[in-house]
Amino acid sequence: MVTNRYHVAFFIGQDDSNPVFDYIHDDKNDKDLISIINVIQRLGRVGQILLDTDMAKPLGNHIFELRKERHRITYIEDKDRFILLSAFLKKTQKTPPEEIVLALKRHEEYRRNGKCQVLKLAVEL
Repeated sequence: MVTNRYHVAFFIGQDDSNPVFDYIHDDKNDKDLISIINVIQRLGRVGQILLDTDMAKPLGNHIFELRKERHRITYIEDKDRFILLSAFLKKTQKTPPEEIVLALKRHEEYRRNGKCQVLKLAVEL
């Protein structure tokens, strides 16, 4: 059983949407699904140490990006947990500005309503 030092949670929109969960489960092949879950799980275990690797990078304005192959997940740090805000498939060299704007918008919404769903992963894939 894998023990996480940090909580990882999905952002929940005011309309009860769960965009990162939906992205992860939207017609992903097994390899992609396992890769995405592994990088999320690693964030839960080691936290921002991932910034010293190629698996995460800061985007500015307290927004960070998890990176695994072509998949990207934006997130924020909120005390002892990380909130996954948005996810997308990388198609360009740089993070598209509209993805950063979306992450900032969801960050503000999270700060207003505080809705999230803590992710529980019991096994390492």
